[in-house]
Amino acid sequence: MNSTTTRFNICLIAVFVLSLLVVFIASDPVAPSRFYLKGTQDGYLASTNFDSIPESVAADALSRAELMFGTVTEYAADFALQLAGFYELCRDYDTVVIFNPGGFGWDSVEDSPGWVTVMDGITRTLEILGRQAVALDYMRSPHGITGMLSESAAFWGLAPYKSKELAERIDFITTHLPGTDVLITGESNGAGIVEEAVRRLKDNSNVYAIQTGPPVVQKTHESDRLLVVRHNGIIDDSFSHGDFFTIFRSNLEALFGIYQQQPGDIMLYIGAPGHYYDWSYEALRLEIIQFLEKYFA
Repeated sequence: MNSTTTRFNICLIAVFVLSLLVVFIASDPVAPSRFYLKGTQDGYLASTNFDSIPESVAADALSRAELMFGTVTEYAADFALQLAGFYELCRDYDTVVIFNPGGFGWDSVEDSPGWVTVMDGITRTLEILGRQAVALDYMRSPHGITGMLSESAAFWGLAPYKSKELAERIDFITTHLPGTDVLITGESNGAGIVEEAVRRLKDNSNVYAIQTGPPVVQKTHESDRLLVVRHNGIIDDSFSHGDFFTIFRSNLEALFGIYQQQPGDIMLYIGAPGHYYDWSYEALRLEIIQFLEKYFA
């Protein structure tokens, strides 16, 4: 088999796989994502009814839910009650910090080594600056093959509903609680969801974002209220910079028991030196603190 035929067959396989993803995503209605209070996944953020919120807020929640999930009544009702629960929570805070995990999008920040220290550092800094802050996990994918496929589709831009839904939630809360600021954070491919959501909310002055280690293919738009970090404070992030030689070498060495001095991984198992962010890394910590002091003091 010559090289031309081989490349052609590879292209056919790639098109076939992408077609399966598109058919899978398009054929089955996607359930709403979920907010959880930081570190807790035993019950997602939602109200049981609309009695405790103003009628105009409830009406807007129902309207937005119909626009997002109009063809699936069960999903629309769930989304509307989630918006109501989000509103109830945010009335007690002036700052909301939302974490978008890497991997397949279902981890809590508590399950994200390194980033849990970053989240704790962010919330402590906000408290020092006089803010009443609450931290949330954004679980954008269900566990299992369904979540893996939907996240793969999102990585290649085939599932824009994930960022659209996140942006809708944030627009809802900043519309009805204009004194509330929202800081969207994300690591790895979760940073891609943040990027798309921020683009949708580019005219919303209550929205800020911090991304660490976004994929090399991600194009970041210019915004003063957006901090994008591709260096963990010690070394460059090999995944974020597309340094595939370093990634290949580190994984090859690991097969022989030689492990990287700088940790980091993508998709749970693939080593990627520098793709690990920790509040103890001074340069990273100072960069984030300066950003927070600039906008939240």
